[in-house]
Amino acid sequence: MITYSADTSQNPQGQTQVVFFNGDNVRLGGQIDYPNVPMPEGGYPLLFIIQHATCHTRSGYRHFTRLGNEQGAAVFLWDKRGTGDSGAGVGSPLVDALNAYKTALALPNINPSRAVILAQNEGSLLLEEGWSRFVAIQRPLGVVLVGNMLDEKQIVTLNVPLHIAMSKNDWNAWQIYADAASKAHQQKHGYPPSFYVAPVTNRLLMYEHGGAFHRGANESIKDWLKRVCKIFV
Repeated sequence: MITYSADTSQNPQGQTQVVFFNGDNVRLGGQIDYPNVPMPEGGYPLLFIIQHATCHTRSGYRHFTRLGNEQGAAVFLWDKRGTGDSGAGVGSPLVDALNAYKTALALPNINPSRAVILAQNEGSLLLEEGWSRFVAIQRPLGVVLVGNMLDEKQIVTLNVPLHIAMSKNDWNAWQIYADAASKAHQQKHGYPPSFYVAPVTNRLLMYEHGGAFHRGANESIKDWLKRVCKIFV
C-alpha cells in the first residue's frame, strides 16, 4: 500500500511529495524530492538513502537531498520506525529498508534502472546484509558509503561501482574502512578504488564546528556520481 500527499500525475519538477508505505507490520512515512530540472525521458534518476542507526527523522538527511537534487536526481528519504511520521513496534529494519527501496523505485516519474543507493554508517551493514534482496528488487548502478563500516571481506559483497567517504576522526580507522576496503573491492570486482577522507568532522561527516556536511566529501560524492554512474547533470 502506497499513498501520496500530492497529485502524482502532475509534472513533479521541484516538488516534494510525502509518501506513506508499508514496512514490516508498520506504516512508514517518507518523501520524494524532485529536482528543479525538466524530467528526462524515462523518468528521473533516484538517490535512495539508508540511514545510520541513531538517526531520528528524515529531516536529518536534507543535505543528501540537496546533493542529489543539484545533480538532477530525485531523492527518497523516510522516517525509521518509531520516529517522525512512521509507526512504532517490533519489526525488521532490513524489511523496512527493502520496502522503502521498492516503494521509491515504483513511484511515478522515477526511472528504476537509474538508481544509486547511499548508505550511512550502520546503514552500510544493513545494505551488505540484505544485498541479494536489494539486487532482486533492482540492481543499483552504484553505491555510496558514508562512514563505511564494511571491512575488506564484507565490502566485496557489493558487486557494483562504489565510493566511500569517511571522517578522519571516525572510530573505525579510515586506513581499513576506506583505503583497504576500496582496494579489496577493486581486486575482487575490477572497479577503480574510490574514497575520500574528511578532516575536522564527526563520523557523520559533519563539521565539528558549524554542523554542516563536509564540503570536500560532498564534492567527492557528486564527482563520483557524474564520472562513474553518469546519470546526473
